[in-house]
This record gives sequence, structure tokens and C-alpha cells, in this order.
Amino acid sequence: MSISKSTLEILRNVRTSDVTDALDSLGHMNTYEMDPRIRPLFPGIFFAGIAATSEYRVVNNPIPQLTYEQFDDRQYKKGPDGKAAPDALWTGGSKMGATDEVQVIDTRQSRCGLLGSNNVLDAKILGTVGFVIDGACRDSGECIGQKSPVFAAVRSMRHMAGRLELASVNQPINCGGVLVHPGDGIIADDDGIVVIPQDLSEEIAKRAWLVQDKDRRMRRAFYEKLGMPMDDTVKLEDRPW
Repeated sequence: MSISKSTLEILRNVRTSDVTDALDSLGHMNTYEMDPRIRPLFPGIFFAGIAATSEYRVVNNPIPQLTYEQFDDRQYKKGPDGKAAPDALWTGGSKMGATDEVQVIDTRQSRCGLLGSNNVLDAKILGTVGFVIDGACRDSGECIGQKSPVFAAVRSMRHMAGRLELASVNQPINCGGVLVHPGDGIIADDDGIVVIPQDLSEEIAKRAWLVQDKDRRMRRAFYEKLGMPMDDTVKLEDRPW
């Protein structure tokens, strides 16, 4: 069962806390929350989308001493599609990224910077809305400046070449201690990351919206008593179903 556009739109109007409450109500306490060591590169990142998964294995293929031209050819030579080699490697030689996708990546907690300031932009052009990596992001300063929506376990300066190789694309993986299937929902904000199983997605989204609606009404009443100006977090909306 795939996640519908209408369900995805509901998920984009709730919080991870609402989703975990919904999961609790369905008997899934502490089941789909990723390890909190996977954190946003900067505060305020929020996304909800559909998981596209990839898995990498750690290898040890040291680079011998090379001339710079040899090194540049090895690391950054453009492929037939015009993409630099690192991007082709991390996407398995094909373009990865489609509308509403969240790239969910397991690198066995490696310190190799599989994500970086270049390939996150390339994937965004293709429609990716977020990145979750149980591993490292490099060029983190540039990624932050670009407002790239990355959750990573580690920041690192290391390149992946000679250290990681692709093991699978769009197969079930373990990321952050949670089994993620391609097509599952992913929601992430400052509190963390939650996986939303496809077969439960509609019910989870509806219950999460109800939790959020009740919270907005309660907080709105406090705003009024305290004389605080209203903001988007207490804006009341019609039920979307």
C-alpha cells in the first residue's frame, strides 16, 4: 500500500510528537523512532516524504600516491551523464531523487562523508525533500548555508572513495535502529525522525492531525490568556478529511 498524496499533505502539517502519539495509540510505542544520535545539521529542519533507501558497506581500498591529475581523474571524473564520480557512486550509477522522496541511507555508522554540499543539491533538483543518513555528512558548513535538509549521525571531512561502496538500492535497510522499507513515510523535525509504515500511514496521519488540532486549541487558549500574539503554530484549520 503506497502513501497517498492526501496522507502526505496531512503529515506535512503535523509534528513528530503528534506522530509518535498516534503510534502509541495504535500499540506501537518506541517502535519507529530513529536513534536520537541522528540529528539535524541546523535547527528548524522539517520534512515529510517517502523513503528511498540505500545501503553501503565499509571497504578499505587505500589510494596510492598519485599526481594531482591522476587523483582528480580517479575521484572527480565526469561520467557519461555529466555527473562527477562521487555522485554516481552514492546513487549507484543512476540518478537518485524524485518528487517527495526522502533519501534514507545506512553506511554502518561510517565516518565517510557520503553526503556533501554537491550531491544534496543535485538530489534536491530531482525532487528530494530530505536526507537521513546513519553515517556522515561532509561540507557541513556549506550544507548549512544552503539550508540543505540533512539529518546525520556524524560530520566528517572524509571522502567516500576507497572507504564505502554501494550494497543495495531501494531494499529494506536498518537506519537509526529502525527497519525502513522503500515507500515508508519519513517525518523529521527538531525532536527527531519517525518512520511511518505504509500500511498504517493513513490512520497514523489522521490520528496525528487530531492530536495536533487539540494541542493547537489548548495552546491558543494559553496565548489568549497571556496576551501573546497568535502565530502559525496555533492557527486553526478545517479537518482535511
